[in-house]
Order: sequence, then C-alpha cells, then structure tokens
Amino acid sequence: LRVADVEAQPGGAALGLRMAFDLAVDKQGLASTVCHNVLCSAATGGLITKGLIGYLGDNADPLAQFDPTKAKQLLQQYDPNGTLTANLKYSYNSGGINDPVAAYLQNEWQQNLGVHVTLDPDSNASDFISNRLSGKYVMARDGWQFDYNHPQDWFDNLWGAKATAAGANTSGFDDPTYDSLLTQADAEPLDQALPLYKQMQQLLQQDVVYIPLYYSVGNFVIGSYVKGAGSNTAFDYYWNGISILSH
Repeated sequence: LRVADVEAQPGGAALGLRMAFDLAVDKQGLASTVCHNVLCSAATGGLITKGLIGYLGDNADPLAQFDPTKAKQLLQQYDPNGTLTANLKYSYNSGGINDPVAAYLQNEWQQNLGVHVTLDPDSNASDFISNRLSGKYVMARDGWQFDYNHPQDWFDNLWGAKATAAGANTSGFDDPTYDSLLTQADAEPLDQALPLYKQMQQLLQQDVVYIPLYYSVGNFVIGSYVKGAGSNTAFDYYWNGISILSH
C-alpha cells in the first residue's frame, strides 16, 4: 500500500499520521480473513518476499506491526479535530483480491481509528497505474512483481532519484542518503551490497513510505503420478521436465 503525505504539516504530523494508518491495520488478520491463508501471507519480512534475495526475515519489518492503541494515540496527537484525515480516499484497480482487501482496510481504519476512508476503485487498470504514477492519489494500492532475483530490481525501480527519472516513483520518496546508498550498492558484489539494500529499506520504514500488506502465494494441486512438477519462489519448474507416470 502506497501512502503519500496525508497532509504536509510541520512537526512530523504527516509521518505520525502515516504511522497511525499503518499500525491500525492487522496484517495477519488480512491474510486470514481475505486470503484464508491460501492466496496470500502477511508481509512481515520487508518489501521482498520470503525465498528471494533481500528478504529481511520473519517479523523483521516494524511496519508490519499491529497496534491499534498506539495508532489511535498518534491520530489524536497529530489530528485531534480530524481535519487532516477528513475526506480521505483509498484508490485501487478493481477486480480479484483487490476489492476484498480494500473493504478490509476500510473497516480496519473505521474500527481502529474512527476514520472513514472512501473507497475509490477503478475498473481500468491502465488508467489507475497512470494516475498513480502521476502522483494523483494520496493512498493507493501498489505492488511489485520482480524481474530478476536481486534487490536492485526493487530499489532502483520504485524509489529515489533513479525511479523518479524513469517516471516510476509512485510514492515520491527521494532522499540523498537513499540515492547515495543505492549508487554504492549497485556497484558492489551481492554479499557487500545486501547490507546497503537493508539500510535503504530501513530508510523507507522510518519514513513510513509504505504499509506492508501481503505477499501473493501460488498454490498447486499436483497428482502423485506427475513427476517433476512444482515451483520455487521465483518460477514454475520447466514443463519439459514434467512427465506423467503410469497410473
């Protein structure tokens, strides 16, 4: 979930309100209620899913926490009269799991913050993506399907000056420290680059650039007589390695 500044206010109000909306969402509850722990799992290990290079570890992302009490306190601290969080919309491309996820988020924010967020679905995914890239939305669904198994595929393409130059920085997040770390990490061998990518992810977490929701999960039903079928985190096994045994 991409979250831009709810309102660019001095004194950390925007950061505090982003954190309030993050902590008000039960991510484990989303996975069980919406996905029935089949279609998705809670995103607790950072931006990169488990099984891929750069995964931080189970429950390592502080933004994956659920703390409605603290969320309410932050809301009361930074928006005591509700003016900054009035008339908020959550925008998303409709269809599939996106609709029940949106309804779940709306309910969580209403129940745990007392803030009504209007749902803003778009049946045209291309229009939605175009509007998101142009910075039209304050709160919007976001996601990423990797191209290759390396953290560079995330951090080059989604945040910072490089992503901005490519027109792909949907959050608008840019920071000189992030850009410097990225330049260094991209030039290093993977084992030396991983701690730098971790630092970049921590910068995103400190600024509450995103609210982690879920990792998509694929499920297969494979007969006992099918040999060589399956998948890993990255890809399905090659079909030319699958055979049907006598049965």
